[in-house]
Amino acid sequence: MSRQDRQLKVGLLFAETGVTAAIERSQRCGALLAVEQVNREGGVLGEPVLTLVGDPGGDPDRYRNLCDDYVRNHGVRLMLGCYMSHTRKAVMPVIERADGLLFYPTPYEGFEYSPNIIYGGPAPNQNSAPLAAYLTRHYGARVAFVGSDYIYPRESNHVMRHLYKQHGGEVVEEAYMPLYPSADDLALVVERVVRSAPDVVFSTVVGTGTASFYQAMAQRYGNGPRPPIASLTTSEAEIAEMGAEAARGNIVVAPYFTSVESPQSNAFVSQCRAFFPADVRITAWAEAAYCQMRMLCQAVNATGSLEVEVIRNHLYHASMDSPQGRVQVEQQNNHSHLFSRIGEIDARGQICIKWQSSTTIRPDPYVVVHNLDDWTLSMMGGGPS
Repeated sequence: MSRQDRQLKVGLLFAETGVTAAIERSQRCGALLAVEQVNREGGVLGEPVLTLVGDPGGDPDRYRNLCDDYVRNHGVRLMLGCYMSHTRKAVMPVIERADGLLFYPTPYEGFEYSPNIIYGGPAPNQNSAPLAAYLTRHYGARVAFVGSDYIYPRESNHVMRHLYKQHGGEVVEEAYMPLYPSADDLALVVERVVRSAPDVVFSTVVGTGTASFYQAMAQRYGNGPRPPIASLTTSEAEIAEMGAEAARGNIVVAPYFTSVESPQSNAFVSQCRAFFPADVRITAWAEAAYCQMRMLCQAVNATGSLEVEVIRNHLYHASMDSPQGRVQVEQQNNHSHLFSRIGEIDARGQICIKWQSSTTIRPDPYVVVHNLDDWTLSMMGGGPS
């Protein structure tokens, strides 16, 4: 085997510009940090890992074209990236046609399986189900849904509606806005929220609209009490954009926060701070990209093969002591066993952990109606089943 044939090449599909640039830059840096560490440790199969980088700019067609370029012109079948669901779906046919493997380090709406995708972010039973139990227990039964107008928010709200109904809750409003909302779009949605008088707002707003929505809510409510905004996707990147005052008191759920106290987490935070540009934040989805890249490199080194089937089969029997804890890939559905953590944003913009699962949660992306009873018990001190 020639040196070129032994070199691991990974195509990165993260945007440097566009609506989700802040979070995708964080993911890209997480992946590149893993590569830098692996290469410093001796590389993969004795060769440095090579990454191909482009800027799909948040546009589904550009993700598909970039992925196709990696396959056709560079012979690359191993990819890591995508954030919004419609970008993943745009890339999927290219990956499947090439019999490649896409590592997808992002939370999504569930109800999908591809033998050519390794899902590294949480499915609904790993974030929506525990969040719904936490919100109904601690804040009340009346919830307003606000989302960006595309696949992920609408499907996530469909799941959350079932979860709230199980617990006797009520969806009092459901509103959507464009990915690039205008001031009028924001004002209209915020007024609908105010009129519905919810106990909590469940936000599936993503990208640049996230900071704008949180700021509009904070401004509208002023110094008076306002319902907390709970989110599956809001991260340190969006918190930095909106400012601590708009972020304060709101709720997030993710497998990882930088406030996790462990040797692996503390080391990861220090390494990120030294490696990331000053304007890029450490996020759960940077951690997911980092872990998926490390696991890919470990699989190739362990098997001595760059074949997709060999790598995939090894992943099913491997695990990694990651910053969030020990994680692994589930063979039944290619999703990952992940932790779940719920945090509240404090006055400094830091995420303080209020609840966490006692162990990783087995991924179940297909279940339409999740049982809240077990999660409610866990909120009272036990662990999830």
